[in-house]
Amino acid sequence: MQLSVVLGSSTPEESFSIALYDNCFVNKWIDEFRWCNSNSVINQQDAFSTLMSVEEAATVLLDSCTTINRYLKDFVEIRSDIANQSQEYYNYLHGVFERLTGTFDRPTRLFTIANAELRTAIRNLNFYVHRVEQQTVPLVNMYLNFDKDQYRRIPFEPEDYDFFEFSFPAGTLFLHYAELGKEYFDLYEDGLELDYTASVNSHYYSGEASLAARDFDAFEDTKFKQWLIDRNIDPYNKSLAHGKIPLGRVDNIDQVTTMLQRHRYINRIEIHE
Repeated sequence: MQLSVVLGSSTPEESFSIALYDNCFVNKWIDEFRWCNSNSVINQQDAFSTLMSVEEAATVLLDSCTTINRYLKDFVEIRSDIANQSQEYYNYLHGVFERLTGTFDRPTRLFTIANAELRTAIRNLNFYVHRVEQQTVPLVNMYLNFDKDQYRRIPFEPEDYDFFEFSFPAGTLFLHYAELGKEYFDLYEDGLELDYTASVNSHYYSGEASLAARDFDAFEDTKFKQWLIDRNIDPYNKSLAHGKIPLGRVDNIDQVTTMLQRHRYINRIEIHE
């Protein structure tokens, strides 16, 4: 089975194929992807967010903070040169998002009644602070990201955790994080601890996925592995759900990246049996 991703908002279009792996989890995931593909729409801006420069992403982040403050006067402290702030400030913005949105199962009353503009600004605050924080070349170069107002999640079955991996090559399509919070690596990178209120690894999946622009190694930063060990966490315990689940791959990621940079628009995605 494969996905055919058709790029371009006008002719000529270009396309590339993602060969999906043949296993029981991918078979479940493709059913959920098929539901999203039929019942939701792709968020085009977020899909190509990692192809943005840090400055472009910072502009979206700044706009989101400004919009929130228009509805909630002075709720967000906005600093000049938002792309070059300390991790402490970015952690503060994450905290603002958490206060505004709540959790998937228990959203705040504000988020529940917010109009589309405010909900989008709150979501962009979370999404683009991650992009601005990274600074370096990110792992992802395409995110199959669906409208969160037409979205659902499914809890993992015990056997699903066996499909988590801690490394895979560039060009791999992998399951996207379907939680609101920070995984182990986020805690480590942001200088936080396991008791952080929004600490959560991947225990749900959706029809969303990301395409890896470079090789993934969960322990590329060897200090992260030691960070886990120091906290009595087995780095290779898949049931903790802090790796990633590969779903498929493309043959030539460099060629695909060139296409994505040229178009930055997903026209449609076809599923071929």
